[in-house]
Amino acid sequence: MSLGLTEVQAKLDDALQRIQRLEEQVDASTTVPPWRFLVSRPHAWRRQLCIKGRNMTVGQLVSTVRANRLSPDAAAEELELPLEAVQEALAYYAANEGLIQMEASEERRRLAERGYRLEPQTLPG
Repeated sequence: MSLGLTEVQAKLDDALQRIQRLEEQVDASTTVPPWRFLVSRPHAWRRQLCIKGRNMTVGQLVSTVRANRLSPDAAAEELELPLEAVQEALAYYAANEGLIQMEASEERRRLAERGYRLEPQTLPG
């Protein structure tokens, strides 16, 4: 079955259009929002962003906020961060909750593997 030159050209044009559409989708999905208070730090397996100028991941910030039942205003004051930094971290968490929860599970697994107790010990009464 032999294709004419016109048919080959039409198939190539169609394939090129599909590739261009895919490249546009990839470009759109990999665009990083311009975070003002969050930064990426090199890590062997962790990918979530961290608070700029702090040794704290977004997941750690959110855990602190939840554990202490802090409002964004109270968290900003307690952690000595601008309110905008806390709000930005909360927005990032909402958009990347699955990643952050997966990384927390991985961290718990690694700690347990090294023999660290993850649950509080029962105190003698």
